[in-house]
Amino acid sequence: MPTPTSFETSIEIDSVTVGYRQGSPVLEGLSLSMSGPGLYRVAGSNGSGKSTFLELISGFLQPWAGSVRLCGIDAGSPDARHVRSVCRTTPALYPSMTVHDHLALAARCRQVGPESGLARLAKYGLQDWAEQPVSMLSTGNIRKLWLLMCTVADTPVVAIDEPFNGMDLQGIEALICELGEWAQHKVVVLISHTVPDQLTVSRSFVFRPEGATL
Repeated sequence: MPTPTSFETSIEIDSVTVGYRQGSPVLEGLSLSMSGPGLYRVAGSNGSGKSTFLELISGFLQPWAGSVRLCGIDAGSPDARHVRSVCRTTPALYPSMTVHDHLALAARCRQVGPESGLARLAKYGLQDWAEQPVSMLSTGNIRKLWLLMCTVADTPVVAIDEPFNGMDLQGIEALICELGEWAQHKVVVLISHTVPDQLTVSRSFVFRPEGATL
């Protein structure tokens, strides 16, 4: 498995055309570079291709034309899962499983120890819910658990879609702190309509139906 160096920490999109139905591209001829550690914001109206961009990074969508590379690795390659963490907007959880068991499952799937996720519970105010089933959690706490699960592995690329939606103040403050720390040594893609003032954005990309503005 290729091992990325800090020099290779990047997302490179080259002349990508992609969509969900052949003949109806959502993104066409997209080229952009997120080179080196930093916080990269992606904004745009609904339907402009932001979620499609996330699925290119995740490897779920394969480009019809062009290439998507994460730390020099093709995003569709099995090796790419070791360099990326992706957090979508809709949590996928089991109501009867506890918070602790969800984090343990996520850690096992990512082949990492469970300590990382468990250590972050208190930071997000979830420590008292560790042995409770997910069905007992509020919408905000579900969002926080989902974020912890999706970012349980220490990867050089992190992509998160609208993470502040539905979060309480403690969760927002914890996430702001972590995003700032990650941006020092990772490529962090933040898809968000708003960015808290405490965060420094390295570069913004605005997606529009007619194309991305860099």
